[in-house]
Amino acid sequence: MRALVAYGTRWGSTEAVAKELTSLLRKRGQPTDMLDLGKNETADLEAYDMVIIGSGIAYGSWSKGALRFLEKNARTLSEKRLAMFACCGDLLFDPSKAEEHERKYLQDVARRYELEPFSLGLFGGVIDFERYSFLVKGILNMRNAGKKGMKEMGIDPEKPYDFRDWEKIRAWGNGLLEDD
Repeated sequence: MRALVAYGTRWGSTEAVAKELTSLLRKRGQPTDMLDLGKNETADLEAYDMVIIGSGIAYGSWSKGALRFLEKNARTLSEKRLAMFACCGDLLFDPSKAEEHERKYLQDVARRYELEPFSLGLFGGVIDFERYSFLVKGILNMRNAGKKGMKEMGIDPEKPYDFRDWEKIRAWGNGLLEDD
């Protein structure tokens, strides 16, 4: 059995999660390949028994490359052992909405492509205001009442935040092999 970890990322946070999942699966004896969907959206999926696909969330959506991959391969993916994950910066601003984000960014995306993943993983991400364009900074400021509003929430827009829970990510990754 071979596995593929395919991911879409905008600023690299999801890539680090995909690398961790790939490494974890390999350490457990699972032959696993990794595919950056921002660079290449084509893969011979017939070579894989399990496909794990993930994306970072920006502007309320999966990355374009990951969505195109789902669209092009929905039929084949529906016949595979499929898991999906998302890295969501929105969790920093309101962790109480995790269920809503899982529905919107995982369940609804799977349903749109008529997919039935056996496992879904929603993880935090990285917020680094220095790396964002003027437009992204503007959206974050509007959404969170500007720098003052962010500071009232305990968020300092002058420093980066990495709120990926690596233990949760590893536990989810280990669980992907438990149901075999």
